[in-house]
Amino acid sequence: MTLTMENYIYGTPKVVLENLKDPNALVKDIVDAFCEKEYKQIMLVASGSSYTAAHCARTYLKETLQIPTSVINPYTFTNYDIHSVKEDDFVLVISQSGASTNCIDALQALKDKNMNAYVLTSDINSDAKKYATKVFDWGCGIETVGFVTLGVVTLIVYLQLFAAYSAKRLQRSNQVDHCLQQIKKAMKIHKEVCDKTEVFIEKNYKRLMTMDRVYVMGCGSNYGSALEGALKIGEAVKVLAVGYEQDEFLHGPALQLSPKYTAFVVDNNDHTSHHAQQVYKGLCKVSDNVFMITPSSISNKRVVTVENTCEEPFSCLYYLPFFELIAAKMSKDLNSTKSHPLYYEMNKVIDFRTKEYRKTHKEEDE
Repeated sequence: MTLTMENYIYGTPKVVLENLKDPNALVKDIVDAFCEKEYKQIMLVASGSSYTAAHCARTYLKETLQIPTSVINPYTFTNYDIHSVKEDDFVLVISQSGASTNCIDALQALKDKNMNAYVLTSDINSDAKKYATKVFDWGCGIETVGFVTLGVVTLIVYLQLFAAYSAKRLQRSNQVDHCLQQIKKAMKIHKEVCDKTEVFIEKNYKRLMTMDRVYVMGCGSNYGSALEGALKIGEAVKVLAVGYEQDEFLHGPALQLSPKYTAFVVDNNDHTSHHAQQVYKGLCKVSDNVFMITPSSISNKRVVTVENTCEEPFSCLYYLPFFELIAAKMSKDLNSTKSHPLYYEMNKVIDFRTKEYRKTHKEEDE
């Protein structure tokens, strides 16, 4: 059976809950590595959906471990940030495939500086293994669809568990039970959001089928959801889609808005909710193609209401399938999964995967 995006989206809670049967074992190796010395900051080096997932988890890591946490693109890290990395910086390179050339370059740069080259991946036997000091497995298995979804949510969960268990061992806080409870609750809500998204798509089908220029806005952990929502729509539907921080888009990007634009707003269900709803109302003055996912009860076919909620750092776990399903269903109905033929010509000049990976994975499968 050939698995689809939708199979992976709907199958996500099962995999997450399976990982939670022994969460301590899942993250033990990375917790051991982090707790063996006193680190002053965390640097998550990632690209693509791993980058967006890292942004989803960043706030929870920062607050739980009580140290600065940043998310950096691998190319920038290798060419610029590497020069200022210190011994007390915990650098974690993240690559779901383990075959991204930019992540491998980052690992090599760390080794050249005689620093730990830690990689977090879903394929522990990938090319990254050859360049890493230690390889950590985040427990999602090999996702065979190029537009990854399962890997995003399971990565966020892994990073949250890493933070909770590390903080407990270092006696900074004891959030383990609460973290587990929130993740389990989020997986129940995940199914609810999927069901509501199916109805939402049916009610807004023509609007979604004609998306052309898309903005996605979020903040906090859901800044990562906005980035991932834009990435998935852009990858799968093949339209221009950009993710912005919920207020930042007002400072320039909003100037080009017109009725032709589609916009999505994510309401965090925290002290920023009023701002999110003001953004939504404001955007509705410009375009009829404005949508929102929110915990507030708003009777409008362009709004998905999620009554049962988790605390903000965990809401991204069930907001993500809203965007994933839109991307999956629109791309399937539009038959837009394949890229323009000239994209593959570009890939021959500058590929982002290793040669070994390409022996078994075609560009068309990305």
